[in-house]
Amino acid sequence: MVTFKDKDQIKRLAPSIFATQAHEHMSDRYSFIPSDQIIDQFHDLGWQVTDAKQPKSYKRSADNKKHLVTFQPKDLNLTVSDPRAVDSQVMPQILMTNSSDGSSSLSFAAGLFALICENGLVIQTLDLGSFNQRHMNLGMETVGNAINHITAMVPNLANSIEGMSQKKLTHSEQLLLADQAKEARWGNESTVDSRMLLTPRRVEDSGGDLWTTFNVIQENTIQGGFKSETQKRVARKLTNMDALQRVNMALWSQAESLLQTA
Repeated sequence: MVTFKDKDQIKRLAPSIFATQAHEHMSDRYSFIPSDQIIDQFHDLGWQVTDAKQPKSYKRSADNKKHLVTFQPKDLNLTVSDPRAVDSQVMPQILMTNSSDGSSSLSFAAGLFALICENGLVIQTLDLGSFNQRHMNLGMETVGNAINHITAMVPNLANSIEGMSQKKLTHSEQLLLADQAKEARWGNESTVDSRMLLTPRRVEDSGGDLWTTFNVIQENTIQGGFKSETQKRVARKLTNMDALQRVNMALWSQAESLLQTA
């Protein structure tokens, strides 16, 4: 069940969201974009906050640092049936990254949340209306237009899920997707065996279609917990928010490439 957070709960998770001005070291050219006002705009469009986080850092003020906010729609009609199992759903998300100390640009990315296994997928492609802009000559009107655009494009995610569920993969294609995930998470020189990423964790994930294979690889890559003969230690869970975005986007990009192949 989705639990929406009020502003008091959000502030406890990521106090930098409620900064009232840019960090004192920023120049006059820096455009301060308050995240709490962005939250209000999403709320007016029917999207509410389900999670918020900011990294632990002692080099920057906790009041201005980078933060990540996850929005989900109140309208349950925007959910998509998950082809892997009966009565399972995929919920659309929008993720916002922002800061007021110059540590990140302002960005929005459409995403999916698979309720069957609660593994989040971040999608950032031009087709889905992603937005990324530095805090220079940036105003709330531009931000508002970006919010309206990306929320309008979210329903198109259903088409990608349907296409991937109908796309059967060869074993070579499955390995290609696993290799991409391994490289994005651990690098080319890692001793992780890509084949370990293809091991399903539940019965629903035993199919050979692109959507199922993608979710198996994505969950194993993020959650870790496995150890092959070539590894010195058990793969750890990935928690760094920058790394999570990098890995998820690389994997989704490869999945979309496979979807376009004959």
